[in-house]
Order: sequence, then C-alpha cells, then structure tokens
Amino acid sequence: MSYQQFPPPQGTPYPGPPPKQLGPHDPLAVALGNASFLGLGYFLIRRRLFGVLGLVGTAILVVLLCTQRKTGYEFALLGWGVLQIVHGWFLARSQRLQAASLTKRLVALGVTLVVLGGIAFGRYDAQRIDKQAVAARAAGDCGGVRAAQAKYNLGHRIGDAPRTVRVEGDVAACDRIDAAADGLQSATTLIDVPRMKAGFDQLSAVAADPNQQQTVGRAVDQFVARFPLKDSCASLEVTDWLRTRKPVGNVLDRPKALVPKIEPNALLGCADAQAAKAEWAGARSTYQLLVTRYPQAKQAVRARAGVQNANYQILQAKIRAELARVRGLVSSGGYCSTPAKYSPAPRLRGGVNRAVFSGASDYTSKLPSQWKGTTADNAALVVCAGEETQGSAVRTCRYTPFIGSSGTDTWVTFYKIQVPVRVYELRTGRLIRTGNVQISGSVCPATISYTTYNGVGFPDTAQDVKPTAATIRSAFQPLVVRP
Repeated sequence: MSYQQFPPPQGTPYPGPPPKQLGPHDPLAVALGNASFLGLGYFLIRRRLFGVLGLVGTAILVVLLCTQRKTGYEFALLGWGVLQIVHGWFLARSQRLQAASLTKRLVALGVTLVVLGGIAFGRYDAQRIDKQAVAARAAGDCGGVRAAQAKYNLGHRIGDAPRTVRVEGDVAACDRIDAAADGLQSATTLIDVPRMKAGFDQLSAVAADPNQQQTVGRAVDQFVARFPLKDSCASLEVTDWLRTRKPVGNVLDRPKALVPKIEPNALLGCADAQAAKAEWAGARSTYQLLVTRYPQAKQAVRARAGVQNANYQILQAKIRAELARVRGLVSSGGYCSTPAKYSPAPRLRGGVNRAVFSGASDYTSKLPSQWKGTTADNAALVVCAGEETQGSAVRTCRYTPFIGSSGTDTWVTFYKIQVPVRVYELRTGRLIRTGNVQISGSVCPATISYTTYNGVGFPDTAQDVKPTAATIRSAFQPLVVRP
C-alpha cells in the first residue's frame, strides 16, 4: 500500500521547525568592532564568512607590512580597516531589525581600543627608540645604535614599520664601518697600504650619507689615534700615502692633518734608523727630505748634520771600496789590464811622485825606496813595466879569440835595455804616459864569455849593456820625478 503526502490545507500550520530568526543589528557596534581590524563587527552579527575574510586580509597585510616595511602597506592596512567599517555599517543598516546594544558596543569599543592603543603605543615607542638611535648615531656610537635597534619587536614593526627600517639601515652602516675599521687596524699593524686604501674606500661609501658623518668620523679618529707608530719608517709609508689622497670634503680628510704633525719626527727617526744600519744612501735621502719639506722645523737642524754625516760615510765607503779594488788589482797583477782609480791618492806635483811598480821587469826592484809606494794608498802613480827588449845600439867592439883557440875575430854590438812602460795616475785611473825607457850601462868589457861545442863556437854578436843602479835610476826617473 502506498501513501501520497499532500500539503496541509490553507491556514494549517506547516509541520517541522520554525525558520531561524536573526536578532536586531546595531550598526554602530558593527562599525566599532570592524575598526579593530579583526572583523569583530561581522562576528557580532554572525556574518562569519566576512569576519574570516576580514581577519585573513588583515593578517596578510600585517605580514606584508612587517616583511616589506613600506609606507604603502600602512595605507593599505588603514584602507582595509576603513573598508570593513563602512561595509559592516551598511551591512547592519540593510537589516530590517535594528536596535542599539550597549553590551555589544562596549565589547566592540573595548577590543578596538586595545588594538588601536597597542598600535599607537607601538608607534610612539618606535619613535622613542628611533630618537635614541639618532642620538647614538649623532654621537658616533654604533654600539648605542645597535642597542636601540635590538629593542624593536613585532609590535613596533606593526605600529611603525618604515621607521624600524631606517634604524636597521643605520645598523647596516655601522657594520660596514666596523668592518672597515678592523681592516684599517690590520693594515696599520702590517703596514699594508693597499689594504689601508681599501678600508678608506669602504668608509667613503658610507660617508656619502650625510647622516653617517659622526659614525664614520669615530672610525677615522680611531685610525688617527694609532699614530705615530713605533716604527718611524712605517709611519712614513702611511704619511706618503696620505699625501697622495685627494680631498673629498668630509671626515675622511681628517687624517691628512696628521701628516705635518708626525712626519718631521718620523722622517728623523727613520733616517736615524737607516744610519744605524749603515744604509747611508737611504739615510741621506730621508734626512734631505726632512730638510726640504720642513726647513724651519727643529728636527731640520739634526737632519742637516745627518746629511753631512751620510755624505761623509758614503764617501768613506766609496774610498774603502776603491782601495780594496786597487789593492786587489795591484797584488794580482791585473791593474795594468784593468786600471782603477783611488780618489784620495795624492795629486801629481813637482818633484818625486811615489809609484807602485807592477809588471814583468826586474829592474824596478832596484829603484830607490823613496820612489815607491809601499801600498796603493800612499802612491800617486802606478807604473806598469813589460818584458825587456833590446833598445838602441850603443857601441860595437871586436873580440879576438884567446891564443890557442880556434875561430876568428867577432864584432859584438851592445844595446841599451828597453823596457815598455805605461804610467797611470792613481787618483783618476787615467793613462798619462806610454812608451819605452832605455837603460844605459857599461859596454865592451875586456872579455866576454860564450859556449863552445867541441872547441867550436861564437859569441853572441848582439848583447845588452851592463846596467848599474845609477843608470837604472836615470832611465826610470822621468816617470816619477816631475820638474
């Protein structure tokens, strides 16, 4: 059996639960609730979908504001709140049943005041912290800037996100300044000028911001405070570099004022250190640089004396080197092929000029001792004598063999002894004379000796004269005795 259901007759109540009746709405309570940015007004009138959308929208904008921290997101969040207020007001006004609800209004107002009060306090406190950071920055105190930045929390970022970005920018600048300051400290310790230049380049990039002049200035002052260095020559490397830096018109120009304050003492100290190590050429240059740059400085008096002493020491070293070279050449016999000078040697003068005799001739050993320099440093000349040869003919004599000896008369010609010579002025190493000296002597002795073989033999028909001490002296005298 089947049944068919028919609608009840007209006027008969519809079976089942009655339709749900919504309570009266309070537009002001809704508007106040939505002013909390939490969609509270929607929840008060049971429009949960709109309430969730309001919360999600607010959450998204808060996340964007806290991460991007741009003013535009602040206006977007404010606009989103205004939109919810207006929408909630008109949504509540569109209902037929409306009634003021003091309880709802007080709840909505309380929540909104808590939210807006928290935002206002966060904004106020962010400004207070920002002032602390600005004061620390103005004092060049990067530690104070970091301490202020560490006080920021989520509430501050919601309340005034762009302001927190500005302080973080100051912290980033301080990080760059500290890195540059560490580099400058290391460069000063190692005297690494390229690294020092890199540190100043880093500071220059930060100093381009006018607000960072004091913080950069603190790092520059720390750099300046390390001078003068214990090593005066190291200080000079730095001052030489500072001299070459072009002015940039900010706090980075301060170290240049350091140059005239420390350079005179640094130049003097470095020159003294070079002199102590017998680096006379470097010492002379450094002393002279001090005299040139700071002629009126009190250190210039000592520097002038230092220049004179360095010149003397350089000259003495040069003389010692010349003497060692000349002595070595004379003792080895190499002077005649490689002449050298000895600057302090006596100048040539009238009368006897002592000479050092070198070469193959034995006759020079028979010359007067007053003509000879015992060493290279007490002679004016070096006389190089070569191998003897026969000079000009003096006389020819006839010699007859002894009675009982075989052979015939022999004519013997006697020749002067010729010695090739070169004379050098020791003071300059210059060749001043070249030629030959001829030594005279006695000729035609009563007898001459010669060797025979099996009774047969002949004397040498060309023989040398027999020199005496006087003839040897006479031959060499023009070389060492000047009129």
